[in-house]
Amino acid sequence: DEDLQLLRATRPPQQPHQVIDGTSDTSNQYANVGVLQLQVEGEWFDFCSGTLVREDVVLTAAHCTDFLVEEGPDGFGPDDLRISFDPEGDAPYYTVDHIVVHPDWFTAPACIGNSKHRCLAPPAEDIALVFLDDPVAGVTPAPIAGEGYLDELDLKSETFTVVGYGTDAFITGSAASPKAITIFDGIRSYREVTAITAHDAFPDRFLKITAGVCFGDSGGPLFHDGTIVAINTWTFSYRCAGPNLAYRVDSEAAREFLEANL
Repeated sequence: DEDLQLLRATRPPQQPHQVIDGTSDTSNQYANVGVLQLQVEGEWFDFCSGTLVREDVVLTAAHCTDFLVEEGPDGFGPDDLRISFDPEGDAPYYTVDHIVVHPDWFTAPACIGNSKHRCLAPPAEDIALVFLDDPVAGVTPAPIAGEGYLDELDLKSETFTVVGYGTDAFITGSAASPKAITIFDGIRSYREVTAITAHDAFPDRFLKITAGVCFGDSGGPLFHDGTIVAINTWTFSYRCAGPNLAYRVDSEAAREFLEANL
C-alpha cells in the first residue's frame, strides 16, 4: 500500500511503535491506552500510542505529534489525528481540539541516524499532551508518577509493563530494510520488562529497559503498578530486539511541563 509506505516514511526508524513478543490485550486490561491514527489522503493509519491521563487528555511522545500542532506545509494538522481506545483500534474515535508539545523539543538539534546522543540529549524533551474534543466515555485515566518516583525504587528488583499498538514481529529484514516482512495486527499488546541499571547517557531523563517496544509503541506508557512512569521513546535495534529508552515522566523537566499544562 503506497499510502502506508508514505506514512511509515514520515517517522524516523529509530523511534519505537508496538510490543514484540507481547500479549494481545483481549480482556481490555489496559483500556486507557489508545492508538494514535493519522489521516493520509483520506485513509487512517495507526502510527503511535498514548495514554488517557485526564478524561479528555492523552499523554504521548513529542516526536509523535510535533508535526501536528498546527497545519504545516506538509498539510498535516490536528484535524488529521484521531485516537481510539478500542483494543483493535476501532470506533469510537476521538478527535483533537489541540496539541501541546514540550517547547524545548522544538529547540533540539535535528535527529540524525540512530544516535541517542544526537537525538535524545537535552533539550530534547520527548513529551506531549493531546487535548480531545470530548471526554472518553467509560475509561479510567491512568495516574502519572510524581517527581522522583523512580528514584525511590530498587530498580534491580522491579518489573514494568510496556503497552502499545505497533509492530509485533519481524519475519525478515528490519526497519532499515526496504522490503522487510513484518507482522502487524493492530491490536493493543503488553509485555513485562525490567530496568537495565548500567550507566547510560541520560539517566535523569530516561529509563533503560529490556526489549519489548517496537515501531508503533512510541508515546505509549511504561507502567509500574498501574502508574505511568515513562513514555516509550527509543529502540537501539532496527528489529526491536535490543534494549530501549523510555522518557521519564517523573523527571524535573517532564513534571514542570505536566504541572503547567494539566
